[in-house]
Amino acid sequence: MSKTAKNTPYYHLSSDILYPLIVLAGLAFFVSLVTLPPNDFWWHLKLGEIITTTGQVPGANLFSWTLPADQPFVYGAWLGELLLYLGYRLGGLELLTFARNSLICVVFFVVGSEAKRVSGTWRLAALTIGFSALMAVNNLVIRPQIWAWLPFAIFFVLLNRFADDQLKPAWLLSLPLIMIFWVNVHGSFILGGVMVGIYFVGELIIATRSILQTNWLRKPAWIFLTGALCGLSMLVNPRGLGSLSYMVGLLTDTPSQRLIMEWQSPTPEGIANVVFYASILTLLTAVAYSQQRLKITELLLALSFIWLAWSGMRYILWFSLILIPLLARQIGGLSIPKLPLETQTNLLNTLLAFVIFLPALIVQPWFVNHLPLPPKFIDQIWSGAPDGPLVTVETPVYAAQYLRTHPGGSLFNEMGYGSYLIWAVPEQKVFIDPRVELYPLSQWEDYIEIEKGHHYADLLAKYGADRVLLDKKIQSGLAGELAKDTGWVLEYSDRQTELWRKK
Repeated sequence: MSKTAKNTPYYHLSSDILYPLIVLAGLAFFVSLVTLPPNDFWWHLKLGEIITTTGQVPGANLFSWTLPADQPFVYGAWLGELLLYLGYRLGGLELLTFARNSLICVVFFVVGSEAKRVSGTWRLAALTIGFSALMAVNNLVIRPQIWAWLPFAIFFVLLNRFADDQLKPAWLLSLPLIMIFWVNVHGSFILGGVMVGIYFVGELIIATRSILQTNWLRKPAWIFLTGALCGLSMLVNPRGLGSLSYMVGLLTDTPSQRLIMEWQSPTPEGIANVVFYASILTLLTAVAYSQQRLKITELLLALSFIWLAWSGMRYILWFSLILIPLLARQIGGLSIPKLPLETQTNLLNTLLAFVIFLPALIVQPWFVNHLPLPPKFIDQIWSGAPDGPLVTVETPVYAAQYLRTHPGGSLFNEMGYGSYLIWAVPEQKVFIDPRVELYPLSQWEDYIEIEKGHHYADLLAKYGADRVLLDKKIQSGLAGELAKDTGWVLEYSDRQTELWRKK
């Protein structure tokens, strides 16, 4: 290290690092304005409250009147739900939103630092961070998955650096400890085991080329030991092996796979999906022309996570993180002219970094409701909602207030509404909710027919439903039919919601 570098104050930043900071500031600004739909947050929050108050993880239905209250159900993300509730109790929806915003930026910076290591420059790291972040825009809603982002990034970076002989083996022993946390916060813990397996196979293949050398199995042996310990760590959860069988069952659950959009294969529509397909073409082109040879481990990683993302849109986020260093290394090996930009380290760069992040700070959840946001954006949210900022109009906030003072009946509800009702009006049991795997496929098929207004009278009678809480936009077919049916009376209505009661 030069004398100048030694004497540089720690708060002086390099001009080179401003490139990824600009990209991360843009990501922070965008994610801070991601609204909160009802589906994947509120019922998890309620579970966190129940775990806090009872000291136990439930194992049954609890909230739906169409199934027995003791119908078995696995709450595999119990710790993630508990963290959501504790954060909500400590600082409301504002604190949880800020935690989500911060976590995604930290995760992209951590993986981006790996891209800088393999490419030698923050500029290429910034390019691949920005490219990959575009693929993540559909997967940034607050839910237990946010607690899995950082464990995934740490697993990837530590395994990658160990494979490149940049870390001592002892670092790998931290992964089983992280797995204990991961297995209890979200079902994506399986991906940690998948990554360890990929690195083991890849490094074993590489090691066979040096089979005559001493300690040729040293690296794959350490990865194998890490994988074995991670496997044991996966059992450290309330259900033991049951958590693994639950994940296998979820991946083969017919209603989830057939009816939920994020489980479907990505079509080339929308920014995230278009960039996903573009990223595959970009990676193939870079590999074809780069002077950097793709390592067998990198090839296995790329193929595995491309296949995973191709099988379901919910997995594109994980592929986007894997892509950042892989693409940066390949682009770094292209024979393209390098811009002769001088790197300087001074206080001015630190001040510039603050200015760069200032817009993202302004839109944090404590301030966002006081900003002059575009009318189209304002129309998507309940301004001044009692639950917190950025709650979408698809959330039946005020209808739930009405139900609290006018309870009763067997309620048919829009699926996403079910999540919010579980939190806001738990005594008003729901017809259906986003715990998709809890309900049989036949009930989901009936639900779809009812919301279209097809045979709704017979189907509602089949279940004994005498009240209907619907979304005017999503369930316009049902709304139109009930408006013509003299057997039903409109009990409550607001800008998004209608509540009908059977005469």
